[in-house]
Amino acid sequence: MSASQSFAPLPAILGKGVIVMGEVHSREPLIIEGEVEGSIHMPDHLLTIAADGRVHANVKAREIDVHGALNGQAEAKEKMRIRNGAEFIGDIHSASIAIDEGGFMKGSVDLSKPR
Repeated sequence: MSASQSFAPLPAILGKGVIVMGEVHSREPLIIEGEVEGSIHMPDHLLTIAADGRVHANVKAREIDVHGALNGQAEAKEKMRIRNGAEFIGDIHSASIAIDEGGFMKGSVDLSKPR
């Protein structure tokens, strides 16, 4: 592979023992295994909430992939996915959404392209 070829950035990981109260801004993909309360702003990247992750926040991301729990307002430019065993409570504004069998969602959905 030549030096001019680009690689997808590795995600940052917020570990199981980490609790964030406030704002999270990320310029790279992010995996949350711990807890976040507040807001998450990463409009150009993928946010993954791991199975043990607990997020109570307003979220703006390119894509949001929920394996754990998310409570709040979610705005995904491209796609929101709620996986088997995941829980989402709140409002979704996204270009598309996928809810796997066994995923739980309570709230409203707006499937127009976010600005």
